[in-house]
Amino acid sequence: MPVYFYGKGSAQERFQFWLANLPEALAIDVETVSIQERIPLGFAIAFSGEEAFYFQVYPEPPPELQLLKPLLCNPAVRKVAHNMMFDLGILPTIPFLEQVDRSNLWDTSIAARLLGREIADLPYLANTELNMQVTSARELLGQGKTMLDIEPMVLAEKCQQDAKACFALYLNYLPQIESQHASSFRVDMAVMPILIDMSQKGLAIDKAARDALAIKYTGEMEFYRRQVESFGVDNPGSSRQTGYILAKRGNFLPLTRGRKQLSTREAELEFLDDPMAAAVLGYRKNAKFKGTYLDPLENEDYFYSEYYIDTSVGRLSSRNRNIQNIPPDARHMILPNNGCFTGADYSQEHLRILMHFSGDREMRRVYEDGAYGGDIHKFTADELKISRHLAKTINYAIAYGATAKTISEQAKIKDRHICERLLDNWFRTFKGAADWITYAQREGVRDGWALPTLFGRRIKLPAENEDAMRRKATNFPILGSDGEVIKRAILLCADRGLGPPILAITIHDSLVFDGDVELPVEELEMIPTFRIPIEVKKTIHWE
Repeated sequence: MPVYFYGKGSAQERFQFWLANLPEALAIDVETVSIQERIPLGFAIAFSGEEAFYFQVYPEPPPELQLLKPLLCNPAVRKVAHNMMFDLGILPTIPFLEQVDRSNLWDTSIAARLLGREIADLPYLANTELNMQVTSARELLGQGKTMLDIEPMVLAEKCQQDAKACFALYLNYLPQIESQHASSFRVDMAVMPILIDMSQKGLAIDKAARDALAIKYTGEMEFYRRQVESFGVDNPGSSRQTGYILAKRGNFLPLTRGRKQLSTREAELEFLDDPMAAAVLGYRKNAKFKGTYLDPLENEDYFYSEYYIDTSVGRLSSRNRNIQNIPPDARHMILPNNGCFTGADYSQEHLRILMHFSGDREMRRVYEDGAYGGDIHKFTADELKISRHLAKTINYAIAYGATAKTISEQAKIKDRHICERLLDNWFRTFKGAADWITYAQREGVRDGWALPTLFGRRIKLPAENEDAMRRKATNFPILGSDGEVIKRAILLCADRGLGPPILAITIHDSLVFDGDVELPVEELEMIPTFRIPIEVKKTIHWE
């Protein structure tokens, strides 16, 4: 079999040595045709920062791969990787490696983020922290190439290099992770296999519903296209054209960051009293919906999305058809395989976490004593003398570190002074929350770290301007806590036999199960160490 050895001694002798003396850990790196086309070409196994093997599996995986089972399928041997979910998702697709162990994992990219590294790219970390020269895929490939275009020996060299660097990082990070972040890291590693299984489980598509939506949105796109064209714009999708014509019509638009053209961001256009701006927004909204969620599914039976752990704050996210941003219209075309969906949503989780952190008296009066029927938005509306809808917008914006500018954008209020007064009134109403936010921002700017999450994780703040750091100093402890709760909820459900394929979808603070299932609601509600109510709903379509 095509095997390349990188280290001292004989390849056969060293391979037999590791089979006879199973290592405590090994590092893995898998090479595929591309990030999108995930056909495995080969993989490397490193036993240290100086010794690695590369196994070529394309075009034909050799039967000798079964010799690796004692190493890769053994839970006593820790599997280390950088961006583990990618490698662990590919390895079991290689013949003889279907049973790769997933119970003893260690991800160096997540470790790097937990330790405050702002850049978690493997070549960067290897070069800056280990003085190891690692070639990035971008440097190797150049323009328009895939890994199939790379000479096998060159590809093998890169892959083994990555695996050895990963092992060296593992040794470098291990003591600090075990002493400072053991609990958070253990949860992240345990949830990874579940997220991989969810990513590989397709969601059935109601084709008739998809087709009806496609007709509807095509019609609305054409309606808005005709409107925009009537104002003299040939291409409604062109920011340059729309910006130029809007400016000619007397509208003020700021320049883009690069200062090369006028900005036509949604936040800018929503404030223009011009029917053309409304038509451009309508066209964009419908075109984005159709292009993202309808056209790609035209001939598909199943909807797939790839889950991953956002290494900046530890929340769960998805990509390659991001299911977490899917609009309500698109959700209706997703069908259960087992008769119905059972959805479980944490109720107003971010605000309840803010209440817990701050001990705010008014929040406790609403949430714990039942004032206003437990409706925090109605209470805020009465106190600020505004509509409940606006109160809801402000309440949630505050948990994201809102400023008058962000409230202006989210609430669609042009007058910034009104937004400043709303913000001041909110802070006067919720004095305890205001004190915690002020403290969190002061500490975040002072030492560059957010306050601890519910489970003690501290998140490094990006080195940005002070306003951005202040917003994230408020937001990160809440978002990080949200992520920690939902990951523990997933693990709890999996322990109760409610993992994939029954667990079908997760979106931020909610879980969706395929079938009519009974959930351990009381246990789920108490995961945060205080009660956050869960709303359970059973529906025929995903809602």
